[in-house]
Amino acid sequence: MSISIMREHLTEQHKQRISEAHKGLNHSQKTKDKISRITKGHKLTDETKRKMSEARKGRTLTAEHRRKLSEALKKYHRKLKSI
Repeated sequence: MSISIMREHLTEQHKQRISEAHKGLNHSQKTKDKISRITKGHKLTDETKRKMSEARKGRTLTAEHRRKLSEALKKYHRKLKSI
């Protein structure tokens, strides 16, 4: 039986237990590279982009998170200028 069919019959408690069991697990570098290779060049549909945008609306970032984003963007732009 496929996982997608099984998920329809899981209780909320069971889903929570599965979620907890997977927390803290990380992909190996080999797996990350494989995922990266597969998704490069993949185009998102306008509907998908809209849904992703809607999901992010209303979220607020902490001051620390905003600071880290700012530093990362500055570092990125410095790198581009040096090329």
